[in-house]
Amino acid sequence: MTRCLLLLLAMTASILAACTAREPSPGDATPPSAPARHLYVFAGHSASPGAGGHMHTPVTDSSQPSDFLAVIDVDSSSPTYAQVLQVLHTGDRGSMPHHTEMVMPDSGWPFAANAYLAEATYLIDVRQPTAPVLAGRIDPVPGHRYPHSFARLPNGDLLGTYQFGDGRMKGDPGALARFTRDGKLIQFRSAADSAFAGQALRTYSLDVSPATDLVLTTSVAMDPTDTTSADVVQLWRLSDLTLLRTMALPKSVGGSTSRYPFEVRFLPDGRHALLNTYYCGFYLLSGLDGSTPSVEPVLSLSHPQHIGCAVPLLVGRWWIVPVASTREYHVYEVSDPRRPRRRSVLAADSSFEPHWIARDPGSDRLVMTAEGPQPGVRLARFDTATGALTWDNRFRERADGAPGIRFDRATWPDGHAGRAAPHGAIFSRR
Repeated sequence: MTRCLLLLLAMTASILAACTAREPSPGDATPPSAPARHLYVFAGHSASPGAGGHMHTPVTDSSQPSDFLAVIDVDSSSPTYAQVLQVLHTGDRGSMPHHTEMVMPDSGWPFAANAYLAEATYLIDVRQPTAPVLAGRIDPVPGHRYPHSFARLPNGDLLGTYQFGDGRMKGDPGALARFTRDGKLIQFRSAADSAFAGQALRTYSLDVSPATDLVLTTSVAMDPTDTTSADVVQLWRLSDLTLLRTMALPKSVGGSTSRYPFEVRFLPDGRHALLNTYYCGFYLLSGLDGSTPSVEPVLSLSHPQHIGCAVPLLVGRWWIVPVASTREYHVYEVSDPRRPRRRSVLAADSSFEPHWIARDPGSDRLVMTAEGPQPGVRLARFDTATGALTWDNRFRERADGAPGIRFDRATWPDGHAGRAAPHGAIFSRR
């Protein structure tokens, strides 16, 4: 009888484990053993380098090729490893290709790629990995303009941030919107908050915690001449997009490192989150599922030496942050998020200006893109046991060439030539 009971309990535990298994997320410390074979990089032709990973002088000449998605071979066993295999043109020129999703969606759903200046977000189908196609665009959001960042929900829906309204409300606040996986608008809510009436609430980045039914958004104006954007983070209810609270960042000494709250990431419990500003201030958000959430500074890098703390990556207990001004990637251990401890620094050369970083869920590889003096894409390796971040020097187009792939090229696969600014990048799924 006892033996039967033990067997029954073991079977029940096995069934429960199978039912609760999930796909890997960007923050998982241990990836599955299925490295990506392809990398997709969203890029636009430009006449001059980007500024802080953002604005660049666009090419609008109709005789020039349109902006595009580059398909890169990242299968180290392939004879075309580290080569640009194909480009998919969007048909828009000078659109400022910007953020993609961070992780490829499940089930063959198309991924979102935002062309900021075109006010367009494409859905890109990569079921044929080396022959991607445009599957459409997401719907416009009435009364709001300039979509920026997108996050995928477990059922395939997309959440997106919008930076501006239609100019009829003082401060012209942005919005948060929800779409079906094929881009149909479901609902949207303005970022306007009477407690911050008239302020420029420029809804920028976002992160989602389905477990606690919460969304966080930051506030930064993409236009570098717009210095009026409010230094706030906003907390929303995911299920109906109700704005729950707008929280101002505590001002740092001199009001520098608290400027431009840039990117935010939930910690695994869904009750806490980490945020970095563009001016390299770091903040912990606590009690997000309670009645009194708070924002507290936990670290600041010297300013103005450190500017351009950009798109971060949270991997287990590690927080990886690109720093544009110093051409570095900083790795912090955040087991105690109130006391981040820097564990390693990966330096790039002076021509590579860090901004975007994303992870291959099936390996220890990270992709880094840079729009700066020498635009390009590189891969790095991250050791989740030690926090060590190193360049993957095998990833290069020519054995005697520089690491990575240059985006200032004599020729592209479709025969055109010239400089392009790479921004969002996303690994394929096996």
